[in-house]
Amino acid sequence: MSRDSSIKMSNTNQNKGHSNSFKTNTRAKLLEKHEFTIIKELGQGLSGRTFLVKNTDGDLFVVKEVNYRDNETHNRAKNEVSILKKLHHGYIIIYEDSFEDIESGHFYIVMEYCAWGDLHNKMQEQRGIGFFEEQQILDWLVQICLALQYIHENNVLHRDVKPQNVFLTEYGYINLGDFGCAKALMRADAYAQTAVGTELYVSPEVYHRQKYNSKSDIWSFGWLLYDLCMLDAWSNIIERRCLHANSMAGTIPEISERYSEDLQKLIKQMLNRNPKDRPSADEILAKEFLREAVNKNERIPEVLEKKFIKALGAFNKVYNVNFEGFKALVDEWGETTDYLEDVLYKTTAGSLSGATIGAAGGITAVVGAILAPFTFGASLIVAGVGIGVGVAGGVTGAASNITKTAKQKQLREKIEKLKQDYQSVSTPILDSLKTVRKLMRKIMKFSVFVPNSTFDNAQMAWRLGRAGVAGVAEFITLGMLASFGRIAVQSANIGRVVAAASGVLSGILVVVDVVFIVKDSREIHEMRRHWRNDDPDKVKSSVLKSIAQMRKTHKELCKVLEDIHKTRQELNDYIGQTSRTDIRKLLSTFASAHQ
Repeated sequence: MSRDSSIKMSNTNQNKGHSNSFKTNTRAKLLEKHEFTIIKELGQGLSGRTFLVKNTDGDLFVVKEVNYRDNETHNRAKNEVSILKKLHHGYIIIYEDSFEDIESGHFYIVMEYCAWGDLHNKMQEQRGIGFFEEQQILDWLVQICLALQYIHENNVLHRDVKPQNVFLTEYGYINLGDFGCAKALMRADAYAQTAVGTELYVSPEVYHRQKYNSKSDIWSFGWLLYDLCMLDAWSNIIERRCLHANSMAGTIPEISERYSEDLQKLIKQMLNRNPKDRPSADEILAKEFLREAVNKNERIPEVLEKKFIKALGAFNKVYNVNFEGFKALVDEWGETTDYLEDVLYKTTAGSLSGATIGAAGGITAVVGAILAPFTFGASLIVAGVGIGVGVAGGVTGAASNITKTAKQKQLREKIEKLKQDYQSVSTPILDSLKTVRKLMRKIMKFSVFVPNSTFDNAQMAWRLGRAGVAGVAEFITLGMLASFGRIAVQSANIGRVVAAASGVLSGILVVVDVVFIVKDSREIHEMRRHWRNDDPDKVKSSVLKSIAQMRKTHKELCKVLEDIHKTRQELNDYIGQTSRTDIRKLLSTFASAHQ
């Protein structure tokens, strides 16, 4: 390779590196604008990348970045968002947010994070251990089928059912995700045109005629179940392709006899070449051998129930230990703010008055000295008075400066201690409420399995809470679930206020030093006009803005205390029943008490 070619290649690589760095920074800034911080990249596909992010409350989410080079890709991303927005089900990924960067041509979809990865990775791990137990397969079968039943009832086709699009939560149940190929239909039995989906899970009617309906999802689902039962099928990709090709011609693959005849028969029915001969999601769930698995999974997962009750008990304990201390600190916050403003006024006024008196005395002394030859010494008396006044002014200014030094040290120590105590008391309360909110949101996904509940009200409260807490209370009137919905909304707001307050205390420590430097009469004039102000926008002085922000935050913390107290009162009776593990009975008891 020539030297010129080497230089050219080096420059190309440098430009590429700069370009990637620019894209990374642009992406990070865009996500930060929407209050998300990138933790790491999770993967990369044909249309874009996925990232693990966290929001300002510390909750984890997945961001799917779609690089749309044409209108078709852009429309597909928007279609995925429109479908996800209307799907609310325990076994389907939660949609959180979406936005786009028109300049770079990227669309972002924020979704629920499933900590245990996808079913494909789980299958790869299991190959080194042994086959899945049938009960585990039946649980996943029912959970996926319940998700398909729900979307088919809502006239939505997934069109890309495969292990890579089934995700495992940290609580052990699955979430059907990646609706990028999904299609919303006018009616349930309609066909969607165009061939989509992954090659080895595509059905005959899609492959040959590019026609897709709900039974096409069932075919893909059948192959997913086959792969769960026959983990070694993927050890030879050529053999796997042959099996799929034969099934397209009507030859259904055999399944290991380690699994029950009922399960084998069901999978073969799902892989029937004729869509009309495949069972629907409703028919699958009605199978007698699946009754126990359906009863187990058509409800709030037991692990969520237990963790939820435990979280409520933990919140109760933390409240009893920390709430009074938190309340005392909030009171001290208000007193410290008043004290800070008083110190600013008095020290500034002291400095200014000392300087004024000193200046007046100096002028008097000069005038007396000038007039002395003409007044036969009488003006010497004036000069003497002037000197005395000047000295008094100097003493006043010096005394003010000494006072400043003492007060500055005292105030700084006071705020430092307030900051430390505030964090130690507020953190346990904030963390316990975070846990309650996180579990509440998970539980609310299973509303379709809890009849005659007030989940709808709770969901409405949550959605409103994302835009603003004001006015939510009027929607929450019945049932324990509605109460938990309020907890989810309030705790999110509490978290933001508490976290912001800690930053205000850090900032005010810097302002304390500035307070004792200010010697501007305009400062005093502003203080007189806006005494005890809690709106930073009403003042121009940077020092007064900081004090106003501290007062505003104190006002918000008082509201936080009220919200925490209300939450505690509302849950007090319920928390006392933590020894019981059936949350539905508890919810029913609470709802009956409010009728």
